[in-house]
Amino acid sequence: MDRGKLLILITALLFSFQNKKENKATLPNPPRVLDDRLELTLFAENPAIVTPIGIAVDSLDRIFVLESHTHLRPADYDGPKSDQIKIFEDVDSDGQPEKITIFADGFKEGVNLAFSPEGHLYLVTSRAVWQLFDRDGDGRSEDRKKVLELAEPDKVYAHSALLGITFSPDGWMYVSRGNTGGALWKLVGTDSSSVTGYGDGGNVVRARPDGSRLEEVATGFWNPMDLKFDATGHLLTADNDPDSRGPNRLVDVVPGGDYGYQSLFGGSGINPYLAWNGELPGTLPYALGLGEAPSGLLDASLAALPPDYQGQMLCSIWEESRIVRIDLQPKGVSLMGSTRVIVQGGEDFRPVAFAADSQGTVYFTDWVLRNYPNHQRGRIWKLAARKEVATEKPKKRSALAQPDSASKPLRVVYNTGPHTSFEYLAKRLTSEDHFLRHAAITILSRSGYREKLVEATEHSDSKVRVGALLALQKSGYQPDKKLMQKLLTDADARVRQRAMMWVGKSGMVALKQDLDKSLAVGMPSLLLFETYLETIRHLQPEFLNTYQNRTESHTKKIERPLPENFIEMFIQDSSRPTAVRAMAVKMLENPAQKVGLLLALLEKEKNPKLQTEVVRSLANVPDLAVAERLFDLAKSKSTSANVRAEALLALSRQPCDFSVKIKPLQDDASQEVKLEAARYLRLYGAAPLPKQPATYEAWKKSAQKGGDAPRGRKVFYSVQAVCSSCHAIEGRGGDLGPDLTNVGQSKSRDQLIRAILLPSAEISPEWQGWHVDLKNGESYLGRQIDVGEKEIDLYTQDKGFVTFQKKDVKDYGMSQTSLMPEGLQNQLTVQDMRDLLAFLQSREKSGW
Repeated sequence: MDRGKLLILITALLFSFQNKKENKATLPNPPRVLDDRLELTLFAENPAIVTPIGIAVDSLDRIFVLESHTHLRPADYDGPKSDQIKIFEDVDSDGQPEKITIFADGFKEGVNLAFSPEGHLYLVTSRAVWQLFDRDGDGRSEDRKKVLELAEPDKVYAHSALLGITFSPDGWMYVSRGNTGGALWKLVGTDSSSVTGYGDGGNVVRARPDGSRLEEVATGFWNPMDLKFDATGHLLTADNDPDSRGPNRLVDVVPGGDYGYQSLFGGSGINPYLAWNGELPGTLPYALGLGEAPSGLLDASLAALPPDYQGQMLCSIWEESRIVRIDLQPKGVSLMGSTRVIVQGGEDFRPVAFAADSQGTVYFTDWVLRNYPNHQRGRIWKLAARKEVATEKPKKRSALAQPDSASKPLRVVYNTGPHTSFEYLAKRLTSEDHFLRHAAITILSRSGYREKLVEATEHSDSKVRVGALLALQKSGYQPDKKLMQKLLTDADARVRQRAMMWVGKSGMVALKQDLDKSLAVGMPSLLLFETYLETIRHLQPEFLNTYQNRTESHTKKIERPLPENFIEMFIQDSSRPTAVRAMAVKMLENPAQKVGLLLALLEKEKNPKLQTEVVRSLANVPDLAVAERLFDLAKSKSTSANVRAEALLALSRQPCDFSVKIKPLQDDASQEVKLEAARYLRLYGAAPLPKQPATYEAWKKSAQKGGDAPRGRKVFYSVQAVCSSCHAIEGRGGDLGPDLTNVGQSKSRDQLIRAILLPSAEISPEWQGWHVDLKNGESYLGRQIDVGEKEIDLYTQDKGFVTFQKKDVKDYGMSQTSLMPEGLQNQLTVQDMRDLLAFLQSREKSGW
């Protein structure tokens, strides 16, 4: 026995002895089981297991655990130099492992484990899928085979590369891939079959277990951390959310599915070309929203749990320190569900991945701490029904799924042959069911239906027209100008929007002048207008050249500017609807350079909607003439109350004190004006701040309910709250922190309160702060850092990216606290906080 295996075995024996001697209930902060029919038992902990991720159980009920030593490995880390797979064996069946050995090591950035139906162990790392062999049965892998390889990009963050793995009952290997940070990527199988992308989202692929016949199954994910089949054969994935597009989601993965995300548009998830819950025609909705950072899934039918768990899924919610059971029910031909927490832990409980043994006992890994770098803590837990509780016999892992009858129409469509009539499929395009429509589009995208699809773009039913458009685009069809002109002026806004997107994605420059016609049909929504602008950006020569030739390594770095003065000319075009011009004011860049235009609009235009957007654009333009005009507007009784209140809000950002002039407005007849006047006067100490709660719990209790969303918008953009200094909503605000346009969809009020009052309690890795300390005593804080051979680039709030020469740097590293400062509530009233929370939670999802 080599020295490493001997040390592991000694550690295991000591661990086993200690745990038999001590009562595991003495853990300082054990997680609580919220279903009193279940019990949770500690199976192993550090030093026997540290920072565990993937877990799998073989036919002998040996527990294989992937132990990480390379994930953001600290410079002073003294653990093994590579990730390793350990085997835990409960030899005497007493519930504790007596034997712990190393099955395999030498891996970097390991992510997941799974056994194939044939009993072979597969390991997913960020860049490859490995098949591991133990042909002599000695518990040590003597050979390995790389069956899939992420050949590109050269560098990738482990949480956005290869992630999950599972096997279907019929033997296909399914693997999930994250969005690779927007980089050009290529995944290659053993027979040179490959899947590649540039600017797309994460996806799910499948191949034979030997790595051959690799093909894409579905796309449009952010980072699908795990995927598993449920008892009825639905392939499910737990997908993390883009930074401000929530919630995290459980997705029913179907062939050819598009779930809406594309890395070309960056990390916020906010773009008119994107969807998250089927908002765009041609994209699919999720089954249910999950808590923050779902990590692992398990078909509960594999476990010996009470009968009501059959057909459900278990999911670990890493960020929220909990495990939930997911009750899935048919929704049309797909699924919908609800969650219930069954295990809740504290800050030192971070569940990751699940596996079940032949007796139906559930094992899961626990990263323990929220720290992302390796930290040498870790646990493995057992979850099982109490002995006196009646349980269901666990389903065998090799058992074929029992398809539910509700999804039969979907299976029928996917199984149609090449001679299926167009009329049969076109009828499915009119279904109210997203998944049935999508299946029809997928089948119709076969080349044999193209002539009929072109004819269907004139169908009387707009759903058929949308479906025909999407099927043509999906098939790679090259439309002529006449067809696209017809689609761009369709009576249905959904057809017009998807036609614009087709023009943009395919670079149909010859149709640029026809895009305006889409805005002239009825009153366009903000979403349609944003799609229009995004399409104009896609048609610019610089973007087309870079994107089509793939000369930028990461698509999210490709700039997509509008033509020079495009928005200014649009705003001044009085032939356009006022409401559309107001939308354009919102898109105006560098308003400080457009003061003349904006002030002229205030003089000339009397429409409150247009005036409001002009005032909001002037808010961050420090100029005495602007301040005087804003004050004139605020005191004008002939102006709408909301515009006057917006003028006061904008005036508070001007570098001059108008408090003496504003005092009389405290007695204004308009309540909106009075509120903003009081807030302005508090800014200059001319009015007292009402008594505030003294503790976090008191704030939480006071702000739990109530609030006025429109007034909360003014709080968000106020000088006191400073939210908009770092965060944007619908295009207005800063970009140092995540865009919060849709934050209310993924965060509860409790979570929002915690994020505001305790900003350093949870820091997403995407928004990790960094510091650079110079030898001359200067220090800088920023969000992104890029360390080169001679230079360090840091993204800062005030100056964007700042470059430092390494020879001038004394120290740099991760900030231990959030970039969001503590105490932001100190300048707010309780009602301000309630209004702010109401505003954040009121953000409606974009879509039709």
